[in-house]
Amino acid sequence: MVDYRFVVRFCNFLALILMIVIAYLFHIEKQTLFVSISLPKGLSRSQKPQEEPVNNLTYPAFRHPLAPPYPYPYKFLINQPDKCKHRRPFLILLVIGKIHDWEARQTIRETWGNESNYDVDVLRIFLVGITNFIQDRTQWMIEEESVAFGDIIQQDFMDTYYNLTLKTLMGMEWVTKFCNNASYVVKIDNDMFLNVECLIYKLLRPDLPLRVNYFTGHIVSSTGPFRSQAYKWYVPREVYPNDTYPPYCSGPGYVFSADLAKKIYNVSQRIRVIPMEDCFMGICLYELHIPLTPSPWGLFFGRYLKYDRCKFHKLITVHHYKNYRLRSIWPDFWNLKSTGCN
Repeated sequence: MVDYRFVVRFCNFLALILMIVIAYLFHIEKQTLFVSISLPKGLSRSQKPQEEPVNNLTYPAFRHPLAPPYPYPYKFLINQPDKCKHRRPFLILLVIGKIHDWEARQTIRETWGNESNYDVDVLRIFLVGITNFIQDRTQWMIEEESVAFGDIIQQDFMDTYYNLTLKTLMGMEWVTKFCNNASYVVKIDNDMFLNVECLIYKLLRPDLPLRVNYFTGHIVSSTGPFRSQAYKWYVPREVYPNDTYPPYCSGPGYVFSADLAKKIYNVSQRIRVIPMEDCFMGICLYELHIPLTPSPWGLFFGRYLKYDRCKFHKLITVHHYKNYRLRSIWPDFWNLKSTGCN
C-alpha cells in the first residue's frame, strides 16, 4: 500500500532542492555579471580591415552570455590611487593572473617584477577580479596581500578566462585615472619570463624621445574568430560578426605608450567588447586608426623555449615560465647576466 504522506514529503523535498538550485544559479548569474544590459546608443562597428564599412549590421536586443558586460559601472574594490602621486614611472608592469595565484605573484615580485632591480622607475601592478570560491576568505587574503605589498588592483567582475578583456580594460582605466604621467606600459601574463632590461634599453630606450600611439609585440594578422564551440577561443557571430580580426599583438605580452591607455579605454566605451582580449585591443586600435608598430623580429617569443642565458638576454618575453620554473632560472639569468654573452 502506498504511503501518500511519504510521497508528499518526498515531492516537497524535491521542490525545495529545486528552489535551492535555482536560487544558487541566479546568485552565480548575478556574481558573474551576466545580466541583461541594453547596448549603448551609438554602438560602433568593427569592420574587416581594408574593406568597405558594413552599414547594415544590426545587433540583438539581448546581450550574448559570451559578450562581457561593458560599459558597466565596475567598482574598484582594491585600488592604489596614490601610487604615481610622487613619481613618473618610465614603465608600468600590468600583470594578469588569477586571484588565487598568490605563488605566481610572489615569484614575480622576487624576480623580474622586483622594482629595485632597475635603474629607471618601474612600477608593478597585479590585476584581479572577484571569485565565488571560498569568497570571504579569498577576499580577506587578497586585501591583506594588498596591504603588505601595495600592488593589487581589483574590480567587482568575476575572475574568469572570458573576463580577461575586462581585466585588461581595468588596467587601462587605472593608468588613465591614476598614473597618466607614466611613459610606457607592458601588459604581461603571470606565466611569462620578462626581460625588463632588454625591454627598457633595447626597445623603449629612455635616451630617445617619448613615443606616442605606440603599440608593439608579436603581431598577429590575417586571423579570424573560432566559430566552433569546441574551442576555448570560441566567439559566436552574435558577439563578433566579421570573419577576420584587425591585426593585433599576441596576448601573453605586449607594450604600448601610456597615452594609448586613455584612448583605448575611451573607445572601448562605445564598441562591443569581445572575450578575446588581445583581439579586442586590435579592434580598438583599428577604430582609433592607429597602426601597430613592428618590433625587431623575435624579441617577443610566444612559446616555450628551453633556458639559455645568452639567448634569453636577447629576448623580451618567453612563454610558460612560472613559479618553480621561473625561480630556477632567475639566479643564473640575473646574477650572471653579463658573463660569457656577446
